[in-house]
Order: sequence, then structure tokens, then C-alpha cells
Amino acid sequence: MYAFLQEVSPAAAQDFSVGGRIAWAIYCYNAGHDAAESGDFPLAITTLTEAIHAFPFPTSLELLGECLFREGKYVEATIYLAAAIGMNDKQEFRQFFLLGKVLAAANDNYVSKIMLEKAISIEPDREAQELLNEIKRRATSEEQAA
Repeated sequence: MYAFLQEVSPAAAQDFSVGGRIAWAIYCYNAGHDAAESGDFPLAITTLTEAIHAFPFPTSLELLGECLFREGKYVEATIYLAAAIGMNDKQEFRQFFLLGKVLAAANDNYVSKIMLEKAISIEPDREAQELLNEIKRRATSEEQAA
């Protein structure tokens, strides 16, 4: 839909009130969710990107970030997960935890630690705590090596 609008009416492509965008975003999210559930992350990424172009719901941003993470695209995943957190009207454990995991995988100990601490403050979780402890150990050993 977004690509079609870009070609037919560039102004309409920049207007979220254009009819059908929200319905298309929901349809694409559901298709992307199904693809992710079946393990087809490339299809999920394509479909969720289309969903976000139609309307950037936080759930679509979060799932796209998770799929990118599973595909090893940590920098891209960080962008979408941070956007999901920013667009959500409430703070959710899962989003902060996923962002913390992605940042840890990308070797950003400092921000990963912040995100994991925030996740744990929302909902205590053993896996999040174990990853936070690992990040702290990793940061300490890097400081000692420097």
C-alpha cells in the first residue's frame, strides 16, 4: 500500500488518515506475526516493514525488532525496539528486556545494563537478571583489560 501510494499520490503516502491504512497495518501485522511464529523471519521482516509503513503500531515495531534480532541484525533491531518503547503509552517488561538483549548482543554493555535494570524494575525475571549479571561481569573485565 505504501509503495502504491508513493507512486500514485506522494502526499497521501505521508498522511496516516488516508482510508485503509490502519486496516492494512493490522492485516500486515497479523501476517508478519504468523510468519514469525512459523520461523520465516525474512517474510516476517518484509511484512512487518509494510505494516509499519502503513501505521507504526508499537506491537509491529516490537515484533519487527525481535525478528531482526533473530536474524542477527542487531543495529536495525535496536532502532525498532527503541521506537516501540517510545511509542508505547506504558512501560512493558518485554520491550525493555528485548532491547537489553539486543544491545548485549551488539556489545553495548552500558545501555544494555540500563535497559535490563529497567526491565527488572518492571517485572523481576531470572533470565533478565542472569543476562544483567553477565553484562556487569563483561563490563568489569573490559575495564580491567583497558
